[in-house]
Amino acid sequence: MERRRKRPHRVHLGERGIYIFESRHSPDFRMELVAREFVHLYFVREGRGFIETERERLAVRENQLVYVPAGVAQRPLDDPSDPLTVIILCFYESVFGGCTAAGEGLRLFSSNVPALTPFKVGDNYTRLEVRRRLRNIFAEQLRQRDGGDAVILAHLIELLVFLARTYAEHQALSPTDPGAAAFAGSLQYLDENFHHPVRVEELADLANMSYRSYTEQFKRRTGRTVTQYLSERRVDYAKRLMLETDDILFAATEAGFGDLTHFYRVFKKLTGLTPKQFIEDGRRIRQ
Repeated sequence: MERRRKRPHRVHLGERGIYIFESRHSPDFRMELVAREFVHLYFVREGRGFIETERERLAVRENQLVYVPAGVAQRPLDDPSDPLTVIILCFYESVFGGCTAAGEGLRLFSSNVPALTPFKVGDNYTRLEVRRRLRNIFAEQLRQRDGGDAVILAHLIELLVFLARTYAEHQALSPTDPGAAAFAGSLQYLDENFHHPVRVEELADLANMSYRSYTEQFKRRTGRTVTQYLSERRVDYAKRLMLETDDILFAATEAGFGDLTHFYRVFKKLTGLTPKQFIEDGRRIRQ
């Protein structure tokens, strides 16, 4: 196990302009209040404490994220009885350069996620995704392989967009419904993985619910059963693929239907058309 730190980690952004590290603090960790010309994104893995700026102290604890813009003097402070273990992702905004798509990711993040406001990553899916995406950056940084800078930048953009979307979705949830975030996380997982085999048990685990409670909640919140919702998502995706490729087998497989006969049956039930009729209608509209 990594020993606990009494002094801050030295940050090496280098030419890449992106650096990630984990800092496991001792109860007597000390750091000066200092402003740096790069963004800090804190993810608290364990412990309790504060992110201190010149104006305030932000209380933080396990599974919270804090976005600190470039140029803000700040430092972590620990609760000595439960010192922090934090993953800190640092990057210059200049790494996005003149690339419009990359810049869009940064703009979306900075406009959706408020600075210096702890955000609790409360549901299982979001927490696992944040950790996985941070781990991907960490792993690529350690490998030092050709093309690593490009891969790290791509991972960073994906993480920022994921956080921006997640924060916006969580803000729309009812603050009086403690299970809303957990359920929303399971639905987000389903929306992003519908083309893979998905078991209701997985979704229930992500939402911290029993199988029965989850299926009841799902029907109440969406108006559909899990099977109905999943079928609609898969058919919608298959429709887009068929309009682009005219390939029924490819569309069915890519959308997550393992059996072509089952795909035909579900497609006809939801659309009133066979896949072939749908493709022919699409051709007539395009002509």
